[in-house]
Amino acid sequence: MINEETEVVVETTEEVETPTEVTEENEEVEEKGVEYWKAEALKNKAILDRNKNKVGDKKTGEFGYDVKAYLKASGIKESEFDFVKSELKASGMKEYDSLLSNDYFIAKLEKQREISKTQEAIPKGNRGTGVATDSVEYWMAKPIEEVPADKRRDVVNAKLAKDKTQGKFYNS
Repeated sequence: MINEETEVVVETTEEVETPTEVTEENEEVEEKGVEYWKAEALKNKAILDRNKNKVGDKKTGEFGYDVKAYLKASGIKESEFDFVKSELKASGMKEYDSLLSNDYFIAKLEKQREISKTQEAIPKGNRGTGVATDSVEYWMAKPIEEVPADKRRDVVNAKLAKDKTQGKFYNS
């Protein structure tokens, strides 16, 4: 075996930096880093302030989309959200899970649903005939015997005026 030691010489054209130059660059990087982190801290603080304002909006009593989705998935209708909100405040519970599993709340919800079904079943609108009982038009449709004595003269005059304006035939 031949054991030869060879020496390899590598020539480089790059200059080797002195330790003083390295420390100056490190200080510049550190200064830039401090400025960068200060800017990041201000940015994060602004984001937190905005989020605090958003939480303040929730304090108005409106449900967020997450709570609405959870309530709908639990079988609560959108018209019942106000009822759930009032019951949550009245019970003093903080979580919707515990409220929705509470037997007392379930019984009150069923009672509230029955009341709303009853209200929906009642017909809406005016049931009046549209003609007052003390008017001449009302008594013109009645036989003359049923007309009060003080209204008879007015009713007869109104019937005569109607007959004069009406033709002999039904469509005239």
